[in-house]
This record gives sequence, structure tokens and C-alpha cells, in this order.
Amino acid sequence: MKKLFSSLMIVAMTAMTFTACQDVPAPYELPGTGANNPDEGGVEGATGEGTLASPFNAAAATNAAMKLESGAVSEQAYFIKGKVASIATDKNGNVLNFDQGTFGNASFYISDDGSATNQFYCYRVLYLGNKKWASGDGDILKVGDDVIVYAKLTLYNGKTPETVQNEGFLYSLNGVSKGGVPEEGNKPSDHSTLEKPYTVSEAVAAGSGNEYVKGFIVGSVEGQVLSSGAHFSTENAVNTNILIAESASETDVTKVMAVQLPSGTDIRTKLNIKDNAGNLGKEVVLYGSIENYFGQLGLKTVTFAVLDGVEIGTKPGGEPASGGAVSVDFKTNGFGQWTIDDKNKPAAIEAIWKYNNKYGLVATGYASSTNYDSESWVISPAFDLSSLSSATLKIHHAINFFSSVDVAKGEAQVMASDDGGSTWSALTLTGWPSSLSWTFFDSTADMSSYAGKSNIKLALKYTSTSTKAGTWEVEKISIE
Repeated sequence: MKKLFSSLMIVAMTAMTFTACQDVPAPYELPGTGANNPDEGGVEGATGEGTLASPFNAAAATNAAMKLESGAVSEQAYFIKGKVASIATDKNGNVLNFDQGTFGNASFYISDDGSATNQFYCYRVLYLGNKKWASGDGDILKVGDDVIVYAKLTLYNGKTPETVQNEGFLYSLNGVSKGGVPEEGNKPSDHSTLEKPYTVSEAVAAGSGNEYVKGFIVGSVEGQVLSSGAHFSTENAVNTNILIAESASETDVTKVMAVQLPSGTDIRTKLNIKDNAGNLGKEVVLYGSIENYFGQLGLKTVTFAVLDGVEIGTKPGGEPASGGAVSVDFKTNGFGQWTIDDKNKPAAIEAIWKYNNKYGLVATGYASSTNYDSESWVISPAFDLSSLSSATLKIHHAINFFSSVDVAKGEAQVMASDDGGSTWSALTLTGWPSSLSWTFFDSTADMSSYAGKSNIKLALKYTSTSTKAGTWEVEKISIE
């Protein structure tokens, strides 16, 4: 939960998190108000130009972010130098971190002298060399360490200057750097696009994120081990995955990416080489999540592909189908382009919202036999409903362990915004069941007031209390 303070002096806080969490105070007030903004909406003591030769200090990074519109992202990434001011640890005293294949990013505060004065929030940055934080990496970081972060900036909710999640990384730690800044035009913060997808090697170098990746289909993996189960032909091919490489003749398992083909989708039906032998050797562009698969970096949760010039699946970004309709299948595609905003996440809970391939997105504030006060949102990208004259939201979901169905109506809400997320209103859902259970049901909500508009966002808002923490499962959501 973010709180605003009215002076530069704030108390030391635990601020190191490695998931989709913002349960930390914001150290600055809104631009142009209070003693924090004496000069042109900025803080005093700013130095540096944001380059490697002349990095921003915390105050300069704050001022640069304060010049942005609320939620806007800086066009370029900056180098920011400082001392680590605060790091949270788990109950065993270990610096919080996540293994490869999970989120692989870290959040912490820096300042000029390592104190709580003039802090800057480094939010969800990757590790040295622009790689994911692996198990044990977090143990290296300590309060007082000298760091340089390379990242894009934003003004979160118009209040908090910070780095953009997964749009930067730890460039150096106590003078030690592993590089990671590519040539101009391909900086780590510049994501791949459909027109300019990553190659296999570039995807591996990126290490994480939802990205476009191109490659030639060279085989598939049978069993559980890539080194022994890779087949570079259609013989013994499976339909659950494919291998891609930068060369159509590649047979070195260290130079390929295994691609998961989600069950029950056109991605699997049309790309697998067991049923489509002619796909072997063809170039394909895929959109999915770069993460560990068969023991090395691969591509999972693939939602979109282009093969032989034909588009398969749903383009990322929530682009509407013909007629302006929106349809999202969380069970098949995971979070996709929807992002998590933890308003209040207790440290004891690893993640309030999680993906489950059987149920879709699952939220709960219950952990280790304990109910917790919590609040977490999953927010969609912007949808264009300008072609619709009327609109109805449909959601396929399940509720259990709430105090009652009536309580669930207030703690499992669908929110909507027609201004890109600046303001939100709760939708009135109909079709609630008479009792709590794991049985999925369909609810609807009238969204006619949002039809004809082009900057619509949806959010799944989950809350719980220390008295009772329910579980909300969301499989599908659509607007028709």
C-alpha cells in the first residue's frame, strides 16, 4: 500500500520485493506541492545527466520522473546511481528473491547516502547483465551497496517516481558490471514487436518478459529432458511443443528454444509438427512468455503466432476482434498483457493472484493457515469499444471460502475505466450463485455506458480481511 509523506525525511522501510508488489510507501508528494518540490516540481540536490558517464542521482531521477504525465513512460532509459537504502528480508533473514522462471525482478530504494532522505524507488528491475535474478542472487545485495540501475522511468498514479517494471536492470553492483546494454536502437527497455521480433539468441539474452520471437521450426521434445528427448525431424514428434532456432538446419540443443503449445488452442492445432509435418523448417513468429522450459530458457503461454503469413490466435494488447468485441481466456493464455497491482500484499503471501492452468487466474489472501487483510488488482490493457453501440461484460468464475455470497460480491469485483485507468467504477454483476462452491458460473454486467469509447480498461479487484479470506477463480472474461 502506497502512502504519501509531506517531507523529505521518511522512516526507513522494508522495500525489497520480487513479485508484482507495490506494498511500499511512496517517498514523494505530487509534483508542485509541498516542500518536496521547491524548484519546478522537483526535489533539491539533483545531479547527473542520466548517462553512464554522468548518472542521475536519486533526486535527479525523481525530477525526471516528475515531469512525466501520470502513468507515462520515459522515451529513453537512464543510468541512476546511489546506495541501497532499504531491503526486506524473509523470516530467516534472507534477502527476498525468486528463482529463475518466476518473475526474476527486484525492487528496492536508493539514495545518495543510503539513508531514507531523497530516496528513489527502483521497481522490478532485473539483475546484473540484464538477466533474471536467480536463486541466491538476492543474498548479494545489502543495504549500503553502491549500485547503478539502467531503466526507464514513470510517475506511478501521478504520485510516485519510480522505474518501470521489467524496463531496466542492475547495471553495476559495488563497481562490478556484467554489461547488458546493447547497441543503440536495441536497448533492453525496447521490447520486441511483430515487425521486429527477437531472434532466439536475443530472446535468451532478454531472459524474461512477454515478447515476440521468431525462428525456424526444427523439431520437438519428447519426454521431460531436452538433451535426450529432442527430435530434429517429424519422427517421434509430439504435438505439445516445438523447437525453434535461428537456422532451419540447427541440431544443437543449446541453440534452440522449446515452445509450449497450449492445449485446446489453434496455436497447438496448427503449429505442431506431429499433425503438420510440413511445418518443419518453416519460419514462425510467436508471442509468449520467456521463461524456463525443459531446463533452459524457452517460450511458454504462447497466445499468438504468424506462420506462412497467416495469423493464429489473438494478438497481444487486447486488440478487439471484428465488431469491437473483447475475449480473454485466462486458463489458456495466463495473465497475457494484464498486469498485477498489489495495493496491499502482506509479506507472508508470495502472490495474491496466481495463474493455474486448470482454473485460470486465482486470487486469495489466505496463506499458511492464516487470513490476511489484502487488496490486489489485475488490470487489462486498453480496449477499443468505439465500434460498439451497446456492450455486455461476461465473466466465467468461481467463488469459495468467502464469508458469504453477498460478501463475495464486494470482495470479488470487476472494475471498469473509460479514461485509461485514472478513475474506476465497479460493475454490477448479475447471475451470482445461491451458495459458495468451486462450481464455475457465468455473470454479466451492462457496459452500455462504455460503448463507443476507445480507452476502456477492466480490472479484477480482489480484497480479503484478517477475519476471512475467500478464493476467487476467473477463467474467462469478454465484452460483447
